[in-house]
Amino acid sequence: MVALPRLRRLLAVLLVWGLLTPGLVRAADFPRNPADGFTVQLSAWAEEEVNNDLLTATLAVERSGPDSARLAATVAGIMQRALGEAERYPAVKVRTAAYATQPVYERREGVSQRTGWLVRQQLILESTDIEAAAALIGRLQAMDLQLTGMGFTVSDQRREASRAKLTAAAIDAWRTRAEAAVKRLGGRSWLPHELQVKDDSYQPVRPLLARGEAALSAEAVAPAIEAGSSKIRVTVSGTAWGR
Repeated sequence: MVALPRLRRLLAVLLVWGLLTPGLVRAADFPRNPADGFTVQLSAWAEEEVNNDLLTATLAVERSGPDSARLAATVAGIMQRALGEAERYPAVKVRTAAYATQPVYERREGVSQRTGWLVRQQLILESTDIEAAAALIGRLQAMDLQLTGMGFTVSDQRREASRAKLTAAAIDAWRTRAEAAVKRLGGRSWLPHELQVKDDSYQPVRPLLARGEAALSAEAVAPAIEAGSSKIRVTVSGTAWGR
């Protein structure tokens, strides 16, 4: 399978030498003024539905109280245990994320007063092994981490494989349309000029879990998961010159 950068370089070479189709003229024959021929601007595309294979989940641990140092130690201890548990799942990439210590205020007798502290830290999981990720999420929930968000995307490897295939198909579709358009307008030969390749992806929007939904009991189990799919499209636009 041809990688996308290599495919683009190959396309550029083909355009220079005019070898895309037998009906092409040489690049040196490209018109120097409109009287030498005519141009047609057109687009073509190729798209496909691709199964999402990358799960990303965000979990968080938080504690509140009057002693910020003790809260920080408690949160750090829970997070260290969580990271230790994650080592049992080598197929899942885990990294710590946002850490925050925030004062908690209450309004008493018309005056805002600090009554304590809130310490919070996030843990982010990524994996194409959905079963392993789901099992780890269940284990971490049982360790007092809350699942605050979960979503699915197409992994880079699968996305690039799809783009390479779709780019080839979109170029073929554009070439067919260009040749047909030039012939329809009375041209006997044609040449592509200034082609552009654009990649688009359309992924389902999956909202974050609400805090109330995320707070599960100590008997938490792996969540039910439906990865869904994403639509990947490659569009080729450009100008065809005919004469």
